[in-house]
Amino acid sequence: MKVLNQCRVLDLGIITAGAATSAILADLGADVVKIESKSYKDPFRVWEGEVLDGESPDLPHFFRMTNRGKANLGLDLKTEMGRKVFLKLVSNCDVVVENFSRGVLDRLGLNYETLKLANPDVILASISSQGENGPDAGYVSFGSTLEAMGGLSAITGYQYGPPVVSGNDLNYPDQVAAIFASSMIVTAWYARQNGQGGAHLDLSQCELTSFLSGDAFVAESPRMGNSQPGLSVQDCFFSSDGHWIAVSVTQTKLDDIAAVVGGSSAEALVDWVAERSANEAIASLQAAGVSATLVLDGVQVLAERDRTWVRALLNDKNGQLVKGTLFDDGSYPPSLDKPAVHLGQNTREVLARIGGFSPAEVEELLALGVVSEPDYSNTVASDATQ
Repeated sequence: MKVLNQCRVLDLGIITAGAATSAILADLGADVVKIESKSYKDPFRVWEGEVLDGESPDLPHFFRMTNRGKANLGLDLKTEMGRKVFLKLVSNCDVVVENFSRGVLDRLGLNYETLKLANPDVILASISSQGENGPDAGYVSFGSTLEAMGGLSAITGYQYGPPVVSGNDLNYPDQVAAIFASSMIVTAWYARQNGQGGAHLDLSQCELTSFLSGDAFVAESPRMGNSQPGLSVQDCFFSSDGHWIAVSVTQTKLDDIAAVVGGSSAEALVDWVAERSANEAIASLQAAGVSATLVLDGVQVLAERDRTWVRALLNDKNGQLVKGTLFDDGSYPPSLDKPAVHLGQNTREVLARIGGFSPAEVEELLALGVVSEPDYSNTVASDATQ
């Protein structure tokens, strides 16, 4: 799917919220260039212990997941010359994506007003914890605190238990922000193509979290754990062979489940499932028309590939498993032909193709340390031609 094949994106995004946004744009055909520097790498590069003084040929999987489909330019924005190079690139690009802490672009001298001087029609997508303005704009947060501030944690968990966050490896607000942000960028880009100019898109992860949870606030729904109003039983039960199964029983199925279990209460199910293997319990319940299934962990979900799911995760050109694509037009996503690469791996090509820099100018920038290429001197060399 190449609806953005005329769109160029400069990606300053890190971790998930920003980097995953531009990865979705790459899935849609955009020409995405990720920008990092040796003094400030995407933290996902070191999330699992990658060395800092060289580039590991085996990139951490968190980094691979959110950075396939992109070229990589090593550029130090903390230098005056680095900022000049960046603005020259901006003049030939359509979109800039960033999710730094508020104030970072201002301190670099690269705020929206400055970017517009280089490109009056530029689209700047700013993804942040609390948005550009307001009393909490400078608040530094993580996925857990975003879920708390957005109201999600308070409605997640058991009725009398503590609030629950989605966990360090997921951070729900980061994931949903990327989907919303990419949609807003596509909308802004099409408006730009129709002569409406650029825009500064202000995306608050906290507000997006509240938006997705808001129906529960309005309804003043109590925290119910696994249960759900309107269902007689909805919970997870532990089997004799050490597995959890999820069971949902509607009012119309009370007699059916009672015929199988000997009762229709959650307590009856606890005892009944505990005396049976998971497969046996699920088969009996499903035969009675009751909704029941195994609670799968990640390994089990992966084992269901090509049976219950196809595109959620896909193999990139190197054969490594990465996030798949939200869009299915029947073709192999071209972004997967460009696996995540090392810092600065495409520096020369990007500077020449987008910035119009001559080979001599690139060499000078390299000599000054303004731009950089991969340093494989301390690591096993990998394919640097991707």
